[in-house]
Amino acid sequence: MTTINAVTGSQINHAEFVKLTVGIAETVYTFCNAAAPITVGGITFANLGALLNVGDVQRDIKATSDDMTISLTGIDPTNVGIILGNDIKGSLVEVWRGFFDSNNQIITTPTTQFFKRYQGIISSVSITEDFNSEMRTRIATCSIACSSMRRILENRLSGVKTNTNNWQFIYPNDTSMNRVTEISNQYFDFGSPPLTQTQASETTVTMDSGGDSGGDGGGG
Repeated sequence: MTTINAVTGSQINHAEFVKLTVGIAETVYTFCNAAAPITVGGITFANLGALLNVGDVQRDIKATSDDMTISLTGIDPTNVGIILGNDIKGSLVEVWRGFFDSNNQIITTPTTQFFKRYQGIISSVSITEDFNSEMRTRIATCSIACSSMRRILENRLSGVKTNTNNWQFIYPNDTSMNRVTEISNQYFDFGSPPLTQTQASETTVTMDSGGDSGGDGGGG
């Protein structure tokens, strides 16, 4: 069981920390809602200007399919560029909660008070824009919807497609699915009587070898 010593004090200061690992290149972006950048374990999390909100994390005794939303402000155009300039869907999302000491640094004694709360995969993204007519400025907000690993497993497609290309990608020398395309649109009325009378092309006659063939039956 995880022990959080920071919550036993009379004053509790904390912040949310988010790490995005984006795309095939695994580019890392980090944000937090603290008042200044915070460095934890050699990773610097950018401060409040980027991270607007982290959705609630569902708390259950057993594992659940919990989704969460993270909002990034577009005050800095680079935040919008993260969404538009990367193949962000499917990227890894990790969320921590860190507790601060009186100097607004992560508590490290007796143990580091920095705890992972959520890990999931980005499932969808959206960008909304708010125009301030008085200041003549536009502010974009990037919302990232995250699905838990359990949700990903629930939606996973199992099995193998039986078309020729997919089948032979796994079994290159197996030709058992070669005619799937040809018969896929054919209609088969399984179990119904045949539509036309059929018979075998050759007729076989079986003789009883144990009986009399009809010759003379008796003596005089």
